[in-house]
Amino acid sequence: MDFHDYLDVLRRRWRYVTVCVLLGLAAAVIATALTPRTYTATAQLFVATSGQTSGDDAYEGGLFTQQRVKSYTQIVTSPAVLDDVISELGLRTTAGRLAEKISAQAPLDTTLVDIQVKDGSATRAQAIADETARQFTRYIGTIEGDSPATPPLVKASVVGGSQPPTSPTSPRPELNVAIGLFAGVIAGLGGAVLRQSLDTSLSSASDIRTRLDLTALGAVPSPHEGQRRGTQRTGTTRRTEALNQLRTRLMFGGDGIPDSLLIASALPGEGRTHTALDVALIVARTGKRVVLVEADLRRPRLAAELGLRGAPGLTGVLTGAASTHDALENWAPGRIRVLPSGPAHPDPDPLLAGPHMDHLLRTLEADADLVVVDSPPLLPFADAATLATITECVAFVIRSGRTRRDDALRALDTLTAVHARVLGAVLTGAGDKELTDWRPPAGTVPPAPGPVSGSPPRERHTVAAAQARRQHE
Repeated sequence: MDFHDYLDVLRRRWRYVTVCVLLGLAAAVIATALTPRTYTATAQLFVATSGQTSGDDAYEGGLFTQQRVKSYTQIVTSPAVLDDVISELGLRTTAGRLAEKISAQAPLDTTLVDIQVKDGSATRAQAIADETARQFTRYIGTIEGDSPATPPLVKASVVGGSQPPTSPTSPRPELNVAIGLFAGVIAGLGGAVLRQSLDTSLSSASDIRTRLDLTALGAVPSPHEGQRRGTQRTGTTRRTEALNQLRTRLMFGGDGIPDSLLIASALPGEGRTHTALDVALIVARTGKRVVLVEADLRRPRLAAELGLRGAPGLTGVLTGAASTHDALENWAPGRIRVLPSGPAHPDPDPLLAGPHMDHLLRTLEADADLVVVDSPPLLPFADAATLATITECVAFVIRSGRTRRDDALRALDTLTAVHARVLGAVLTGAGDKELTDWRPPAGTVPPAPGPVSGSPPRERHTVAAAQARRQHE
């Protein structure tokens, strides 16, 4: 992945990254609130040899003392010292537990011993540090002296301490917040990259171009998306503009508007029927004569949604039970005629693969500017592949966030195998970022995508009812 890929991941998964960052900050705040306050008090000892006056003796004595202080850091926490500290301060603890709070170290190339004591009370921590330093100097005088009458070879003096710390050394809110923020960013970015690499769903026009090597014909939101979000005017406008862009690319891209267009998809539930209806409507609004054929004989829904009688339908024409003229039904005003699926057939594929379907399609093309063919999904059934061989071109429907790349590629391989001409893909259920950001002038309400005016009252009622039913799909 290059820098632009990471930016694309961040753009798509910014909510996930934000949640991880907030969780990291929350964990830092909680850890800070739950961590007991700890104060660190210090005391410092200076260790020197006694009775040395000449330069050479002083130098040798300094080296001797530096070697000794390394051992003294271990003696500071010994019971011989801490038992007296506990006795003098009246502490209710043991030498072993007190030793866990005390540490001693000798800075390099010095004869100093630094004593640090950690405790929940600043005053008590300093008192323990000071008393430990005093008891240690006494103990050193005892172990370094040859006899009570002879001064000790090494003497330790207290040179620092006695002032309690004013601020706790733990917790450290700034450090905790910084660690929480850093951990949240790393977890968010790492998780976003991992999720992106594992997510094979197609959710944008960019995915269509880069993952499928297809032209993105258009990105269309779900029907009445604006009404569901409470922004009817803006939502309807964006849907109208998205459909207008789709129509423009169909009519003026390549060789112009095709004679017949198959609407196909990989799996059920990806919006083929809505897309077929939308394409028929937006092309009909330009004055073109459009025929909408419901060739999905597996799960037909178009007749019920549009309020048509449904019979004799496509199966009636293909079986010779009815003529094409009798099966076609006028639905919307303008030039839209619909050929519903008709009664159920036990074996749809041979019916659609027969010569009658090819002849029917040629007849409809001769009598219309565009024939839109709805079809079953490609992967479960062979019907759509059969229809692709007799239609001029195919529009491949992809449901945003639902269609998987592997499924789409398998379906496209099927179309390639039958030498179908795929114009491109239509992204359905698109989010706001894929739509045109356009608003109507103030005080106007843009028309919803639908038929032109001037239809009989019954047909206008049918269109409104159909659109209402489509809202609840």
